[in-house]
Amino acid sequence: MAEYYFDIETYSPNDKSNPETDKIITIQYQRIDLRSGKPKGKLKILKEWESSERDIVFKFYKKFFSEDKSIWDFIPVGFNLNFEWEFLMTKFNKYLGVKLTSREIYYNRPYIDLKPIVVLLNNGKFRGASLNRFTKKKYNGGFIKEWYENKQYDKIEEYIKNETEAYIEFL
Repeated sequence: MAEYYFDIETYSPNDKSNPETDKIITIQYQRIDLRSGKPKGKLKILKEWESSERDIVFKFYKKFFSEDKSIWDFIPVGFNLNFEWEFLMTKFNKYLGVKLTSREIYYNRPYIDLKPIVVLLNNGKFRGASLNRFTKKKYNGGFIKEWYENKQYDKIEEYIKNETEAYIEFL
């Protein structure tokens, strides 16, 4: 089995998240060992600003979701993965003409989402159940829009690295 920390960052011009109109600006993943919680490989960040949204979606699909891949080749481990699934299903369809259903992308696929654990740690409340509240994560994603619009890509990468380290430490 191949477990990977997995996350995406998106850009929404109007501050309302919508997979149809928003852009995936990064897709990041890192092979991890679930038993120890330690990384087994380097953090890989696919960056839209270095190519295109279509290109990073295609690369990610080809590596982990193409027909020759087993569901055991990519076991995502993340936080609030439903967000990522909705974006991926929309973008796979838009750019690749691949219409994956929720059953194909996550019901029949193993994954681990720590959001429910954080909700429990937050006294059963969804409001305030965030990684930056329970880890050493420095910021929430609210700064991504401004950094992206100002082409401060180094700050986005720094944010991603900090978030990944905080998540893995929490795991």
